[in-house]
Amino acid sequence: MKDKKGYYAILHVDETASEKEIKNAFRREVKLYHPDKNHDPNAGAIYLKINESYRVLTDPDARQAY
Repeated sequence: MKDKKGYYAILHVDETASEKEIKNAFRREVKLYHPDKNHDPNAGAIYLKINESYRVLTDPDARQAY
């Protein structure tokens, strides 16, 4: 994702969000878009983006590089 705010926007957090805020946002979004719970055809793709956002934003090195 090229948009610098993209991962933050996906999780609906600010760029200054703490790891705890990111984790809480991740949990909230995963519950909404998990393919087993959400039958929207796009839910799977959104779910993958949520997971990627979480992975990058909770890894200090990856977040800094992002």
